[in-house]
Amino acid sequence: MAMNDARKNGFEKTNPEDLAAKEEKFRTFFSTSVAQVPDEMKHRDDEKQEPAKQKTQSSILGRILGRAKEEAEPAPEKPAMPQELPPTGEIRLGGEDEAAEPKADLELAADFFVAEEPEPPVQPATAAPAERKSAAEKQPAPQPQQPKYEKNYVRGPLTPQEQKEHAEMQELKALLFPAPKPARPEADTPAPQEVLGVETAALEAEEKACAALPKMVFAEDRTRKPEPEEARPEPTQPFRFFGEGDDEAAPAAPTRETPPSMDDSMSIPLVGLEEEPEAPVSAPDAAPAEAAQPAEAAAKAAPGEASAAETPAAPAEEAAEESTPETVGEKLHKMSAELTLRCVLSGILAVVLLHFGLTAAGLLAPIASLDPVVAPAAFYAANLLVLAAALAVAYPVLRDGLSGLKKDRRPSADTMPALAACGAALEAAIALLNARSYQTSSWTLLSGIAALGLFMALLGSRVQLAAVKNGYDLATKDPAGLQGAFRVRDKDLIRMLARSLDEKDPWVLLSRPVQWDDVLLEQSFGERTSERRARKTSYILLGAAVLSGLAFLLFGGGFNGMAAAMTAMLCMGAPLSSTLVAGLATLRLQKSAAAAGAVIPGWAAIEELGGVDTVQVDADELFTADSVNLEDIRIFKGGRIDRAILYAASILNQSCETLRGLFRQIIEDRTDILYPVKDLETHYGLGFAAWCDNNRVLIGNRAYMEKEGVPVPETEYEEEHSQHGTLQILYLAVSGNLHAMFVLRSTGGRNAARGLEVLQKENIRLLVTCKDPSLTAKHITDAYHLPEGMITLLEQDQCDALNAAPAQPENAARCCMLHDEGFVSLIGGLRAAEQAQNAETAATTVQLVSVWFSVAIGVLLTYAGSIGTLSVAAVLMYQAAWSALSLAVCALKQH
Repeated sequence: MAMNDARKNGFEKTNPEDLAAKEEKFRTFFSTSVAQVPDEMKHRDDEKQEPAKQKTQSSILGRILGRAKEEAEPAPEKPAMPQELPPTGEIRLGGEDEAAEPKADLELAADFFVAEEPEPPVQPATAAPAERKSAAEKQPAPQPQQPKYEKNYVRGPLTPQEQKEHAEMQELKALLFPAPKPARPEADTPAPQEVLGVETAALEAEEKACAALPKMVFAEDRTRKPEPEEARPEPTQPFRFFGEGDDEAAPAAPTRETPPSMDDSMSIPLVGLEEEPEAPVSAPDAAPAEAAQPAEAAAKAAPGEASAAETPAAPAEEAAEESTPETVGEKLHKMSAELTLRCVLSGILAVVLLHFGLTAAGLLAPIASLDPVVAPAAFYAANLLVLAAALAVAYPVLRDGLSGLKKDRRPSADTMPALAACGAALEAAIALLNARSYQTSSWTLLSGIAALGLFMALLGSRVQLAAVKNGYDLATKDPAGLQGAFRVRDKDLIRMLARSLDEKDPWVLLSRPVQWDDVLLEQSFGERTSERRARKTSYILLGAAVLSGLAFLLFGGGFNGMAAAMTAMLCMGAPLSSTLVAGLATLRLQKSAAAAGAVIPGWAAIEELGGVDTVQVDADELFTADSVNLEDIRIFKGGRIDRAILYAASILNQSCETLRGLFRQIIEDRTDILYPVKDLETHYGLGFAAWCDNNRVLIGNRAYMEKEGVPVPETEYEEEHSQHGTLQILYLAVSGNLHAMFVLRSTGGRNAARGLEVLQKENIRLLVTCKDPSLTAKHITDAYHLPEGMITLLEQDQCDALNAAPAQPENAARCCMLHDEGFVSLIGGLRAAEQAQNAETAATTVQLVSVWFSVAIGVLLTYAGSIGTLSVAAVLMYQAAWSALSLAVCALKQH
């Protein structure tokens, strides 16, 4: 038992005095103040037990300001009150006496933002505590149980000590924060306030007597709107004891989307609802705000100047809108609809005028009310009225045709039809003025022929617009893979490429990715060579007509004869198919090029393509991935056929389009078994070098192996397996040792063969960039049966010069053709352009011949004195014959 006692306490060898001291120390261990707790944090029970200590206490803010508080009277002892749970979650043990709590910290934090009037002293209520004390005495002894959770707790009146502290707090707040400007009334509904507790009757009366507290809302949930400069008062700088914090200049926190919770709001800053704090402006936004103030003042001072300054911006926005493909397509559609309507109306009026002309000649029966014999004035007046309507409908033809006579304006194919219409208008006016004499004479009325010429000019413009619109739709349908072919104008690049050619200044055609531009659309309506020739011919025709009219005027024909002679010369010389030939040639060109996926933007592009004598292409466009066959594999000492195929497939899969398909077919497209390739090097015309499986692998021809110092077999051995150069030889070296030799055969494609045949007929050479080291110019020539010298393989420095050239043309207007990726599309566009150029040149030549022949006939008829008496039917058949001939020549050349 003694051992157990010793084991329990360990005091068996201690004298009684020491034992008593240790027991006393153990008993008083938890009652001693191990940590010096501030007086303010002690429980209210300590105040009841030691009332004398309150005389020396001072408030926390009083200590901060260095001022000692005056002695306070001891608070009267209060009976115990039942414990209730406050809304802050604080749990107190039951059965303890509770004194009146000071105001919550949340109320004090809110009071810092507004000035409050000192509250009057509250008389302590004694009746309610007496009742609670009697109720507490009747209750049995408290037993340990869970505290009750009630919605609110009962708050007692303020003690004299608390009232004194509250008064000092109000003085401090008045010193730190002066009274703000009276709040403006707001129409917003007051925000719900947080209920801190149910006040007693005395406290409620006190709150009613005091001024109402401002409503509180969260600062980050308020929309901060800065006040105007003139309405904003000068801020009063508050007195700061500890300087300015670093976070006061920081921008405000972003406004959250969800409202804050009512459970935890102690860390969120509070502001008064009536206050509208100024939103902080960050440094980047400060400069635009300062710049906006002078601009706003200037706008108020001179609104006219501001509107004038905004005027140039409107055309810029409209131009930006017009540049989109949708707006351009809509514009073309509107132009097409307008020209179609003009053609229909012009055709109807031309038929009516032809009827008038045949009626005046006696070939058709007249209408009862418009008989040239019975009522010549009414007949010629109706003729002039219908002709004026035809001129109004064909106003674009007259505008472009007459302006084309000026040398500083663009020439037009509408010049001769416009001259014929003007002559017919002069004749109709003179016929109306001299209706009786003109009807009895033998002069013919050719207003119908002139109106028919206007109709044909409008029809040709409508056909040409349809061709341009179709080309635009094709080009904008798939702009991702669009290529632009343009002529190289860089002299240094031409000199580098022409090093292997006989000609020193070739016209080289390159293709690069390009996007459709509005400049290409304008180029499609550009000037044509036939129009420049038509202007010169128009001068001759106009001179002949004037001379013929003067001759009749001077030699007794009068004004009637002069007008008839001039109109007959112009109507007989102006071809009906002046613009229709160009329109049909353009439409046929567009259809032929579209079949190959190409677009030719205008006559200037056709002429530039016609001068091209050299085209640069890639070998991948001549030989597809399935056009190369493996004839044999030779493995040298130390090599393995499986590793040779994997090495070759790994490198060629990332470097050569021509050989990729062959080796992927060998491995059955199992790219997961290929080696990773690092540090890939490409040498045009020689081969490739890379690191695979920690080995340096070389793939190339004999020249590349000799350059890298790899031993190769004898030339006789290579000639034997290549069938004296018919087949292609590709070597594989691993770590400086020859590993394998691949024997290949390349077969030409059918579409590429057709394109090369076209180039051969046009005597156009090819500059080929080739990554396949086994392919030579001789192999390409033999595969497609081409003449020697037509194919030229570019060397490494020439390929580097091409790669250094711009990735796309500097100006989209320099593109003479838009085509899809591939050699077939490029050659298809070249062939279509060449056919269109030949067709239009031949057809317009026939037209010019018809004009010169008409002038010659007109001079002879003028000399005979019968040019003014030509029949309408004769002139109509004459023009129809020449128009049919020119259109037939155009169609045959483009077939």
